[in-house]
Amino acid sequence: QGGTDTLIKKMVAELKANGCEVRKCALVEGIDVEDGQVVGIRARSQNTGGVEFETRMIRCKAVLSNANVRNTIQHLVGEAHFQSDFVDAVKAVRNNTSSCQVYMGIKKGETIPNIGDLVFTSKAPEYSIDELTSIKTSSHTFSVYYPETRPHLKEERYAVVASLNGRWDEWADLSEEDYQREKERICEECLTSLESFIPDVRDKIDHIEAATPRTVNHYTKSMQGTSFGTKFEGLKVSMDLSEQISGLYHAGSVGIIMSGWLGSMNYGVITANKLDKWLFEQSKLSLVEV
Repeated sequence: QGGTDTLIKKMVAELKANGCEVRKCALVEGIDVEDGQVVGIRARSQNTGGVEFETRMIRCKAVLSNANVRNTIQHLVGEAHFQSDFVDAVKAVRNNTSSCQVYMGIKKGETIPNIGDLVFTSKAPEYSIDELTSIKTSSHTFSVYYPETRPHLKEERYAVVASLNGRWDEWADLSEEDYQREKERICEECLTSLESFIPDVRDKIDHIEAATPRTVNHYTKSMQGTSFGTKFEGLKVSMDLSEQISGLYHAGSVGIIMSGWLGSMNYGVITANKLDKWLFEQSKLSLVEV
């Protein structure tokens, strides 16, 4: 209970309790490497208001990137810092598909019946990966949020989020006019699908908007707008990063266990142990040198 916002607040509190400094709205523009060793990152504030902030160099001995593994290697670090056969392996890593979301806010004071937390519907006559990932898919998954999800809020509110798979190549090159038209279409189609479960829901919604693979790419810089990391080839590339560049580690969705939160958390524990061990060994070396 409490929702993702409560979970994130607890994570931030735990980080700060362990001496971490947490910054929001900061874009990492690059990871600096000298002689095969991480020496720092370049970051810049992304606060809104039209103010252009300077890039800041933050020196460090280790970096744990949760960016897309290909983004980390090809853009944040740069291919020139890696062995050629490793770069070839990186280029062979396939990104997973992206996704679209349609957010539907229920008017204050309105209620909807409990139809379950997660509901899937499709008009496809048979299972088809092409249909599931198509821009014209009829397959929608609804996440339904009830007041008990966030009992700490003063007002009881409801919301529904529809999720659809999406392919970057079908969204990337749309003109602005076509792009807006497609967003309006998926909003309407998701709303129509939801009406099969809650017939009067249309009149209870006061806000609806869509996010697409382009939205994901714009806000997260994730390569090809992927929401689910890479396919299984990304795992070995990710695990071998520190052998290419000392102090460089990656944690994210790379085909282990499953995509999304569970995969990232499981792999994050593995990578955290590797990084912690490396830092401990470095501290012992520093004591010997002294």
